[in-house]
Amino acid sequence: MLIRRLSILAAVVLGSMAIAPSAHADRDTPTTPSPNTSGNTISITVTGTGVRGGSPGSGGSSRTVTTPVPCTYIQSMTGKEYYEYVEGGGPMGRDPDGNPFKPYPGYEQYKDDDKGHWYGGMCSSANFDGNLDEFFDFAEQWFDEHSGVYVQAGGTPPVPPVPPEILRNVAFDELTVPAPRLDWNPKHNGDAATLVNLDTWVWLTDRREDLYVQASVNTMAGPVWARVDAKLTGMTVSAPNADPVQCQGGGVPYAAGATGECALTFFKASPGQGTSPVTAKTTWSTTWYSSADQTPRATPEQLDPAPATTNIRVIEVQVPNR
Repeated sequence: MLIRRLSILAAVVLGSMAIAPSAHADRDTPTTPSPNTSGNTISITVTGTGVRGGSPGSGGSSRTVTTPVPCTYIQSMTGKEYYEYVEGGGPMGRDPDGNPFKPYPGYEQYKDDDKGHWYGGMCSSANFDGNLDEFFDFAEQWFDEHSGVYVQAGGTPPVPPVPPEILRNVAFDELTVPAPRLDWNPKHNGDAATLVNLDTWVWLTDRREDLYVQASVNTMAGPVWARVDAKLTGMTVSAPNADPVQCQGGGVPYAAGATGECALTFFKASPGQGTSPVTAKTTWSTTWYSSADQTPRATPEQLDPAPATTNIRVIEVQVPNR
């Protein structure tokens, strides 16, 4: 369900007029493009070491994504059209108490501007997490707090303040951890096979254990952001011909004198001349904080990355009894 405070064609909201500031970012905030709104969605910039499908750069990758929001601004009449509409006696609509909406304060100063536009609010229950009664209360409060905005030609369309929880969810959804591919030791010369009844060290080939994604947008209230951090806490490694093992972190790459607990002991060889599928599944802990509250806390959901399989040949060495 959509709610718009409209006067026939013009979006009208209760409150005082504000002029939308240009998008900007300071030194401590990631640079973001001019925000765009379309319907009840906004464009958000995601950056970080865990961004999926982003363009690489210093400090990770970045890309722009679109996400739905309960309420946003939509473009309405030009300054000239709105002035003529009001002065011509066009109906302004009424609030829930039956009181007629008043024209935007200061609308007369844009009476000759046929390039700039007024922007009014629109809320959609499809993007609201709650029942309809709660949505109506939320929308009414949003309209009361967000006045109509006039944007002159070439100006930035207004983006209202975005709740940090929305940015957190975007960052979490964009976070991608590496597939758990394994290396191992020992490796038999020629076929990289390991041996039955011998500890086979395994470890992740991708050694990244700390990743982050930050979602940012420039709004009328200034830049806002939320960041999700992910830390590798362990992995489970299993094979049909070995008992599963629980490993801390991603295992330790084998080296002379190294110590580690992430090892499989195969109790029989791979069938025929084939390999044994060794499956690894990683576990990660995710926390988040934002421009509104920089205290890290756990995200409502935790990552559940897909496992990956590495095929390892297991052979049995037979020594004849002489």
